[in-house]
Amino acid sequence: MEKIKLNYQDNSFDLDTYWLDPFSDFDKQVNHPLVIIFPGGGFTFQTDREAQPIALKFASEGFHAIVLHYQLIENDTQVYPLALQQTATTLNWLKSQAKKHNIDLNKIILIGFSAGGHVVADFNSIMTNAETKERVYPDSLSVMPAANILCYPVIDLSAGYPQTVKERLAISRDTFFWQSQRHLTKYAKPTFIWQTVDDKTVPVNNSFLYSEKLNELNIPFELHLFESGRHGLSLGTYVTQRPGNEEHINKYVAKWWELVVNWLKLQKILKD
Repeated sequence: MEKIKLNYQDNSFDLDTYWLDPFSDFDKQVNHPLVIIFPGGGFTFQTDREAQPIALKFASEGFHAIVLHYQLIENDTQVYPLALQQTATTLNWLKSQAKKHNIDLNKIILIGFSAGGHVVADFNSIMTNAETKERVYPDSLSVMPAANILCYPVIDLSAGYPQTVKERLAISRDTFFWQSQRHLTKYAKPTFIWQTVDDKTVPVNNSFLYSEKLNELNIPFELHLFESGRHGLSLGTYVTQRPGNEEHINKYVAKWWELVVNWLKLQKILKD
């Protein structure tokens, strides 16, 4: 793993990069898809359970992987718009790295968990539309994601998580960033969403709000709802189990990984 530090207007942020090594016995190197990972953590921290284990899982399918340590609530600093600006900066930086690391720039995807899902959902709605993008990131954006994956995502800050206005204002005092479904347009990218119905932290209605708008706009999407499972399952296997927490293992919900791989094949991001 290689740590990279990038900057946007004097605001630095970190990337954890997992590059696939080229095969020394290949006459011609193969370009690989790349995933940018946004771990959850309630906008105040980022859990490791949704970082390296996810990167390595994608690496096993032939992806380069990056964990983006996006802006969190820190003193007076809010999450937005910096989190979106950092994502855009990362995408532009990837263009400069494409030849060195054999990146297929047409097969970059974003995956967000919980609070990280809100960043991805906001990016898909705000930054894919030139008009709203200009409000956030006036610089050119030379690389765009091909698809998104939302895992038990926060979609609307007023739809059950966080629970108070004070907490929402700490994330962003500009309500423009609160409701990611509100800014979806025909330019948004295909999206895969999964959640458990009895999620006690982020109400499942969040996933409905986003998928209903995607459906209205005829944007390709898949929505998978599992009947039962706690919030923050990550892979749902022993790999991401917190010691002693049996609820982190859910073999039924763990099938989301197989579902998402099949969906990525449908999107032509992975070969069938």
